[in-house]
Amino acid sequence: MTGSSVKYWLLLACLLITVYGSFLVWRRDSTATVDHAAVAAPATQDETSPAPPPVADFTLTDQSGRPFDSASLEGQVWVGSFFFTNCPGACWRMNRALAEWQETNPASDTRFISITCDPDDDTPAALTKYAEHFQADPARWTFLTGDMALIRRIGNDLFHVAVENETHSDRAFIVDRNGEVRGRFRLTEPSQLEMFKKQLAQVEAEPPPADRASPGDGGRQTDRAGEEEPAGDGLPVEAAVDQAT
Repeated sequence: MTGSSVKYWLLLACLLITVYGSFLVWRRDSTATVDHAAVAAPATQDETSPAPPPVADFTLTDQSGRPFDSASLEGQVWVGSFFFTNCPGACWRMNRALAEWQETNPASDTRFISITCDPDDDTPAALTKYAEHFQADPARWTFLTGDMALIRRIGNDLFHVAVENETHSDRAFIVDRNGEVRGRFRLTEPSQLEMFKKQLAQVEAEPPPADRASPGDGGRQTDRAGEEEPAGDGLPVEAAVDQAT
């Protein structure tokens, strides 16, 4: 065999080895890609799982450490709000306005329900100390803490506002005896505080649900969101999200 023939066959052998090696590398990478996709499939399936139903009732923990069931508010007028004890601005002014209203209306049976959006720091003991600053009547004013995921859903499902850790709506929400939100008010603004007082007086004066006329008899009409038509002197419920820190 001549020298040129040997050189030819050596080159051919090197070429075949290179092609086969490339094939092995391609097959390994392709297999790894398939395995990765198979592992990722369950996570994609979880992301498409149906959302839980909206919160209608809830149970949190009050400032005395006892469970508080929102079902206890059935048939009552109440004012809901979100806050956290380390907030020195909007929260403090809003709760000062509520405290002054409570002091000047000792005969009112309206309940105040203040829900913290900093449950890690706002323990029942911290809420008790905070309530003492405002001389809150424990029979009428309840401060609540609990799981942040549930608190977030209460804000979204019941009041249609975003609530995150130490971030919340700066409005107070009036809820009538039928459980309908009738208005939202920024109590740090004098004009809206006056509107709040007028709307609350109107809602308090309405008869209990069993005594109220049905819509067919000329009773109050509400839309699907529970907003009154018209809202009288109160500020109608808005769809926009208001934030306060």
